[in-house]
Amino acid sequence: MSKAKSNVKAPAPAPAKGGAFDAKRYASSSISEDEVNSIKQAFDLFDTDQGGSIDIKGISFPMQNSKQP
Repeated sequence: MSKAKSNVKAPAPAPAKGGAFDAKRYASSSISEDEVNSIKQAFDLFDTDQGGSIDIKGISFPMQNSKQP
């Protein structure tokens, strides 16, 4: 029997004190702070409502703007 996929979203990471994103919290020996910041920048392109998650509405706008002639 296969397990059904859950539709429960994982909660967004809590912002650092003061509300600013802190890449140091997510950096490790396998990913640098610069890489974390790059990923965050890309994530923010799709998180159009700044809610900490990406939904279909958040994906559609950047995808439409990324179409090349």
